[in-house]
Amino acid sequence: MTDQKYRVIIADDHEEARRLLRKFISLIQPSFVIVAEAADGEELVEKVMVEKPDLVLCDIEMPKLKGVDAIKQCQQLIPNLCYIFTTAHDDFAVEAFKINALDYILKPIQKDRLFQALEKAKQRLQNDRIIDPPKQINKKIPIKFNRSLFYVIIEDILFIEKEGRKAILHTTNHTYPSMDSLEELKTLLPEKFVQSHRSFIINLSHVSYIQTIGKSYMVYFYNYEKPAQISKQNITSIQKQIEDYYH
Repeated sequence: MTDQKYRVIIADDHEEARRLLRKFISLIQPSFVIVAEAADGEELVEKVMVEKPDLVLCDIEMPKLKGVDAIKQCQQLIPNLCYIFTTAHDDFAVEAFKINALDYILKPIQKDRLFQALEKAKQRLQNDRIIDPPKQINKKIPIKFNRSLFYVIIEDILFIEKEGRKAILHTTNHTYPSMDSLEELKTLLPEKFVQSHRSFIINLSHVSYIQTIGKSYMVYFYNYEKPAQISKQNITSIQKQIEDYYH
């Protein structure tokens, strides 16, 4: 059987430290594939959003956002994320293990010590996949706007509307602006989210009814007043998808 591959992100503000980790990992654990690197805590959170890694190797003292704080944000995106801290400071160990760090490696990193930590990570990841087979990883969608980062529960999204250069995510209780395009957002969503119109993506599981108003088709959602729109060329397809979804 082909050896399972696991996706890894390395986060360290020193290029030399990242280079050493890259070299050691390629030598001692070919099961781990490095998919991205980050030079600060904010970049790590952004890379985790995109890459959905299995494991993060993270320095603690980093610019913009410390490693522990960055990992806490990453846990909001991937609750079962495995992570190993790599640091020159031994006084963060208690805090690291409080947030369930898999391991804590002191610098300078020794190859044998890293191998030990990666073996532990590999065993944990293998067990997780046996006990809890792969399912939708991302229960929340990260929405970055201005200086804020929102974690919106996917199931709560009723529809997404293009408004000028922004996209607006509508939930029953709140709306979230995003500078991402509808196309970019759709790649982060499950199949029940369909594009009903060039300016709308709708969640089939929340559709209450469709109403014809003049030459327009409006779709309404449970417990929400504002409708989304369905284009004339999409109405037949959308109606069929709704019927298929509920059967």
